[in-house]
Amino acid sequence: MKRTLRMFAGWICIVLGFAVMAMLGLGLYDPTTAAAADATSMTPVLIAVLPSVSFGIAIFAVGVWLITTARK
Repeated sequence: MKRTLRMFAGWICIVLGFAVMAMLGLGLYDPTTAAAADATSMTPVLIAVLPSVSFGIAIFAVGVWLITTARK
């Protein structure tokens, strides 16, 4: 039961990580609108995107960790 639950949670985390990245890539979730309005360079825009991208990568990494540790 524990192994199955970890595998399921791992796959859910991987799907959520991909979903966050897809939403950012397609522009469905755009945290940069306020930063891009007054920006004179790309630095404020990249700083505005950083938390969302980091969150997506972290969720994906947790999912991979859950799956790899469940197979042992």
